[in-house]
Amino acid sequence: MKRSPWRRKLKRRKVMKEKRRKVMEEKREGRRINPYEGLERRKKENCKGGDEEKQESLWRIGEEEEEEKKEARGREKRRNKKPFSLTCLASSLMENIFKWISPQISEEVSYVRNLKRNVEDLMEESKTLKAQCDDMESEGREASRKRMRLTNQSQTWLGHARANLTEIENIKSEFDQRQASNNKFFSNLPSTYTLGKRVVEKLESVRQDLNKRSGIKLLAMSSPPRVMEMDVPTVGQSSSQQTMEKIWDLLHDEHTSVICVYGMGGIGKTTLMKAINNKLQATGEFDYVIWVTVSKELNLQRIQKEIMSRLHLKFDDDDSYNSRSMQLHQYLTDKRYMLILDDLWDCIDLYTVGIPPNKNNRSRTAITTRLFQVCNDMKADAKIRVNALTEAEAWDLFAANVGEEVAHQLDIKDIAKNVAMECGGLPLAIIVVAKAMQGEKKKELWEDALRALRASVPEIRGMEPQVFRPLKLSYDDLRDEKVKLCFLYCSLFPEDYEIGVKRLVDLWIMEGFIDNVDSLVDASNKGHRIIEDLKRRCLLEEGIQDDAVCVKMHDIIRDLALYIASSSCNEGPKFLVKANVGLNEPPPEGTWREFERISLMRNVITELPIKPECLNLISLFLSENGGITAVPRSFFELMPALQVLDLSNTTITSLSVSSHSLLNLRALNLRHCYKLTEVPLLGQLKELQFLDVKSSSIRSLPKEMQNLVKLKKLNMSEIFDSLTIPSNVMSGLASLEDLRMHGTNVNWAKGSELAVENDVTLGEVEKLKRLTILKITIQDFDCVENDVFLQQLPKLEKFKVVIGPSGVNPLNILDCMKKVHIYGGNKYSCEVEVMVTHTEGLELFDADVKDVSQLVGVANGLRMLTIDWCRKMECILDWSDVGENALQNIEKLHLSLSSLQKLFKGEVPKRCLRKLNEIVLGGCNNLKSLFSSEMVQNLDQLQTLRVMNCNGLEKIIEGHDKSLPENPFPQLRNFVLFRLPKLNSIIRRDTLALPSLIKLEIFECPNLWLPKRPDTTDWPSITPGNATWQANSQQSEHMQRIHPYKSSHTYCQMKNRIRKSHDKNKSN
Repeated sequence: MKRSPWRRKLKRRKVMKEKRRKVMEEKREGRRINPYEGLERRKKENCKGGDEEKQESLWRIGEEEEEEKKEARGREKRRNKKPFSLTCLASSLMENIFKWISPQISEEVSYVRNLKRNVEDLMEESKTLKAQCDDMESEGREASRKRMRLTNQSQTWLGHARANLTEIENIKSEFDQRQASNNKFFSNLPSTYTLGKRVVEKLESVRQDLNKRSGIKLLAMSSPPRVMEMDVPTVGQSSSQQTMEKIWDLLHDEHTSVICVYGMGGIGKTTLMKAINNKLQATGEFDYVIWVTVSKELNLQRIQKEIMSRLHLKFDDDDSYNSRSMQLHQYLTDKRYMLILDDLWDCIDLYTVGIPPNKNNRSRTAITTRLFQVCNDMKADAKIRVNALTEAEAWDLFAANVGEEVAHQLDIKDIAKNVAMECGGLPLAIIVVAKAMQGEKKKELWEDALRALRASVPEIRGMEPQVFRPLKLSYDDLRDEKVKLCFLYCSLFPEDYEIGVKRLVDLWIMEGFIDNVDSLVDASNKGHRIIEDLKRRCLLEEGIQDDAVCVKMHDIIRDLALYIASSSCNEGPKFLVKANVGLNEPPPEGTWREFERISLMRNVITELPIKPECLNLISLFLSENGGITAVPRSFFELMPALQVLDLSNTTITSLSVSSHSLLNLRALNLRHCYKLTEVPLLGQLKELQFLDVKSSSIRSLPKEMQNLVKLKKLNMSEIFDSLTIPSNVMSGLASLEDLRMHGTNVNWAKGSELAVENDVTLGEVEKLKRLTILKITIQDFDCVENDVFLQQLPKLEKFKVVIGPSGVNPLNILDCMKKVHIYGGNKYSCEVEVMVTHTEGLELFDADVKDVSQLVGVANGLRMLTIDWCRKMECILDWSDVGENALQNIEKLHLSLSSLQKLFKGEVPKRCLRKLNEIVLGGCNNLKSLFSSEMVQNLDQLQTLRVMNCNGLEKIIEGHDKSLPENPFPQLRNFVLFRLPKLNSIIRRDTLALPSLIKLEIFECPNLWLPKRPDTTDWPSITPGNATWQANSQQSEHMQRIHPYKSSHTYCQMKNRIRKSHDKNKSN
């Protein structure tokens, strides 16, 4: 019976155990040599039985034999095995442990292994991120002009992105230093690992920023500033400080919502509230502090619009008063605001304006006024009176303004103190009087001033006598009666009106206030001097308009002038001023009779009286009344003394009067009457000296206008419709000194043709021998062929001649007295050449010429030259075609020429270009090098050099080291290089001094290398756009590279590039 497997296995184990025991005994006895000896013997013994028994026995023996062989192999292996060691154990353990943890540390190992590649990826991503940041900031700046702003979300993104870019710069700097160092790998392994991990984390952060950018809303409506800081003198007097502290405490009193500050004019109410306004900027307790100057003539719509503009609320001028009120009310309902109404003269219903009740949201309203009744009418919770300064405070303020040297002069100190006391402690009066007496050291003058102060007793309704008594001293100190009239004349304009200085001086000249002069130019100069004198005496203030020089009158000073010119005062002329007060009809005819000057400007008057009686009227201002469409024919019949009439900015279509009206008129202003097509009365105004029809629609001048032999100034500029001037009209204006016709389409007859009745020639202009100012547009070059008029005008001091289409506006960059603008043309007559010889500035635009040798060759007096859009011009001029005197006096050169290949052909004469101090180039894409080494030697007075958008420019100065001047551009102060992608060098030399350089701007010049400065000083700050970048601190021995963006080059790469460039310079 066959045995079960487990029994056989147990049997084998017993057998093997017994066998091992026997083997061990035989080994001890030394008898066992062959491990298979027992098996062989047993085979022989077992082969003696039957077949079945033999087979089973052989099977068992084979099995045992196999076990014995395995046993033998194991013993052999153990005998051949090396001795046990810790190294082998550690190696085995490390191998197994590494296999177990390798998935976990593979990422950590990559921080070190992939460091360089990760840094490169990071720098590429950072460029994209920086470009998006720059774009967002640029859009934010553009949006701010439209009262928009970046959303909070976009600002948060921008801040995070900029922080990432800053960190990337630090990472790149650390990486570059590590690459340049010679330290072993394992010595920096921990820091390398840390850097690698930072790089990977920052790369992930940058990519997250880039992914988030597309989902961010960029712009939102701009929030208005919480407080608009105001210029205010220091409030140093103790009494003023106490008043300001009282106002401050009331602002924080929960039971006080309306505060009224009252006192006489000029006492310092506005100054105190300005100080409060500025102090609120630091506290943040109000959402908005809103300042509105109300002025004497109340205009609720203007107040409403000012508040809405302050809060950046959109509104349309066509919106109704109620709709704007609702919009304002809705906006302020949930805001805590402080409203400051300065100079309030009457009660205002703030609710109708759009101001919600302020007790619910703890808002405040502060009012300044001269009238106590206004405080009651406005239901003020607190009324604070601003008192005058004490004697000590008044004297300190007076001494500070008159000057310590004068104030403490022994023989006049006591008198000066009495003068200060007479000012009644009024700060404005003290300052005005002190300025009037500034520098006066004679005792007699101080005694006279004291007498004048004590004798003045002005009376005006609503104004305390103490205000005008000191202020009138400044008026009385104007010894010239004509200057006094100039001062009083300023009160004809609206309150807080900013008066253009040029306009004001012209009016004074028209009125005849400025005399004893020979020409209009002299009169204008004298008028400017009078203005400066009035400003010095604090009777006029500086205006704040950006586009014009303006002056304005303080409201107290204006009140003084109106008091002097009122019917209650017998000293000055009689004025009726109702300017900018919202009149929709003129005052009754009976009220016009006694006045000499009437101002109804800037109202909404639509109809004029039929025949007002104004026998003494000299000046009438009806300007800026857009509703006036016609003037009654009999309107001027009872105005025999009228000399100045201003109808500018009205919508009249014609002006015709009876034959016996306006016979004494000296000045007629019809400027910007864009509907005016004819003025038939001009022929009868024999006394007319000033006529302004600028920007009107007049189609022709009457033939009778040639009788205006006293006309001194004629402005017909910017009349875009075709204007016909009959022949002999222009030449008949023998007294004309100022003629302005620029931008006007005049039908000039060609000089070669015989003038017909309705054609005027330029030859008539040359007959105006008294002409000092000329501005004229000539559309057809043929009109200049035979008419050479400039040299026939001996008194001409200032002119602007535009030759070409009148629709083209001059660039107005030529700041000089005499200039010619030429638009188009390809070959110019000798008359044009002669005209250029008399000019100081020449502008050439879109001309079909290859150079300007023909025009400037003989223009020895040329100081400024502008050439733009001349597409065939390859050089400015060829020196071989002009004399050695050409461009000797040139000071400014502006070029924008796409085909320009070089500035000049030939060698520059030594005397030329010596006065050139400004060069501006833009869009000269074919220009490869700017200056030759020879030309640079003539530019020792150059102060400004601006080169922009010249895509092909490679070098500023061409030439090699030996041929270059020792110290080029010694006077250069401003140096601008903008978007020059191929520019690689300024000068092929190791060093460049530029000792006078103040400002260096470089933007988008990726290949530019700057030489080192010889005195080892750094270059000035390099400013691309709005950001300021310092020159790269890694400066080589010879050259320095400037890049507006961070470069991906390592330090070694930069160093090699510098060395190659330097070697190339040497080989050249």
